[in-house]
Amino acid sequence: MNFLLYCGAATQIVFVIVVFGGGSVAGLCIVRWLVPLDRLQKNHEVAGVTFGVLGAFYGLVLAFVILAAWERFNQANADVLSEATALESLYKLGAALSEPMRTQLDSAVLEYAHRVIEKEWPQMADSTFQGGKVGAHELWATVLAYHTADSREQMLMDKSIDQLNLISQARSQRFLFYEDDLPSVVWTVIYLGCLMTIGFSYFFGSNVFRAQVVMCGFFSILLGMTILAILELAHPYQGVVTISNEPFRYALSRMEAANSYKMATAKESPQATSRASDR
Repeated sequence: MNFLLYCGAATQIVFVIVVFGGGSVAGLCIVRWLVPLDRLQKNHEVAGVTFGVLGAFYGLVLAFVILAAWERFNQANADVLSEATALESLYKLGAALSEPMRTQLDSAVLEYAHRVIEKEWPQMADSTFQGGKVGAHELWATVLAYHTADSREQMLMDKSIDQLNLISQARSQRFLFYEDDLPSVVWTVIYLGCLMTIGFSYFFGSNVFRAQVVMCGFFSILLGMTILAILELAHPYQGVVTISNEPFRYALSRMEAANSYKMATAKESPQATSRASDR
C-alpha cells in the first residue's frame, strides 16, 4: 500500500472504501451464495468465541503498532527541530568570530539551510533523495580549518563543534527515518490479521442480510483506515501526514533577520566613528 503515500487524502479514503469495504462485502456475498444460512447460524456459538478472541488479539496488535509508529513519528519530528535549532545556534556563534571566518561560516550555514528546504525536503517527499553526499561536511570543513586567535575564539569554536555534533546526529536520524520502514514481519502480521479477522466475520449468518452487509462494510473500512494511519505515521516524510520543514524555514528567517541587523549595524558604525572624530 505504499503507493497511497503519493495520493491525496480523498484518493486514500476512496481506496479504503472500495478495497476494504467493497472487497469484504464481495467476500461476504460469495460466502452467503455458497453456504446456506442455516448452516452458518449453527456455527454462531463456536464462531462467536473464536471471533472475539481473534478480534481482541488483532486489536492489541494494531494498538501496539500504531503506538510505535506514533512514537517514531514524534522522534523524527523532534530530530528535525533539533537540527534546525542547532543550525541557528551555529550561525549565531559564527557572528562572534573574526573575518574572514565569520563570512565563510555564515555562507556555509545559509547554504545548508537553503539546500535542506529547497532540495532535500521535496526529494524526500517523493522518495527520490539519493543520500546526503554533501551533508554537513562543508560545515565541518569550515569550522575545523579555522585557527583560533585567542582563548575567546577557542571557546566559540568548542561551542560550534558541539552544535555541529547535534546537526550531524539529527541529520543522520532524519535520513534513517526517511529510508527505513516498519519491519516486513510487522506488515505481514497486519495484513494477514486483517484478512483473517474479516474472514471470520463471514461465519455469522444474519436473517437480515443487508444489515450484515452494512456491519461488515463499516468494520472493514475501520480496519482499513487504521492500517492507513499506521502507513502514514511509519513514513514521516511521505504521504498526507508529513513532518514539515517549518523549523528550518523559521531558523532561516531568523538568520536572515540577524544578517540584516548586522549589515545595518556595520553601516551605522562608520558614521558614528566619523561623528566622534569631528567632535
